[in-house]
Amino acid sequence: MPLDLGYAWLMIFLRGLGVILLFPTLAGRSLPAMVRVALSACLASLFYGIVPHAALPESHGLIITAAAGEIILGLVFGFVGRLAFAAVEMGGRLIANEIGLTAAPGFDVPVPSQEPLAALLSMFAGVLFFAFGAHFGVLTAFSRSFELSPAGVPSFGSGSMMLMLRSTAHVIELGFRIAAPFIGLNFLINLAFSVLGRAVPRMNVFVLSYSLRLLAGFALLAGAGALIARYLWAEFDVLPFRLLELLPPPV
Repeated sequence: MPLDLGYAWLMIFLRGLGVILLFPTLAGRSLPAMVRVALSACLASLFYGIVPHAALPESHGLIITAAAGEIILGLVFGFVGRLAFAAVEMGGRLIANEIGLTAAPGFDVPVPSQEPLAALLSMFAGVLFFAFGAHFGVLTAFSRSFELSPAGVPSFGSGSMMLMLRSTAHVIELGFRIAAPFIGLNFLINLAFSVLGRAVPRMNVFVLSYSLRLLAGFALLAGAGALIARYLWAEFDVLPFRLLELLPPPV
């Protein structure tokens, strides 16, 4: 392999590795390190001969700088792509709190033994990611990114920081939209039992409201899949455009 193609392969490998590091998996757990490296090497082998790339730098310092930039760019791609799943996990934690399945909150991928509902919704979002064909859009955006930022010349657009801030804020909005029906259900049940408790003082409203809230929450959850799928369809549809908006515009 010529040195310039080997350099292009390395830069594509590093950018792809950053993306694969942050993207979710079907089981809600991280892939083994060797599997992630193998997937990134597969992407590099597929793209290194067909995408634009820079010439081999003259010094080792420039190579190290380019490699670090490619890793950062890939990690930013993976971070933006991971936000839709973070919103679903946040919605799952809110739903668990509203229907009485409160578990220890976390900031990582939910563990089924500690947060069963959030983990279930996270796995459901992973299945929808592949069922909707969103992985093809991500691969298309990944290959298109080398036309806007060639391999070995990583760069960000002027509005990339603001885009990341807006995308992060959108996680909170989407999480509350997913959990909104359950928040409304909890409010109505608490309101009804507060009135009932005033009318029948001897009734143990706390025990009865907890049981009813749990049953009504599971009934609502049984039909919430279509709502979550609708929200995720819109998110996955615009995901490739959000990834490309991080890069400089075409000249």
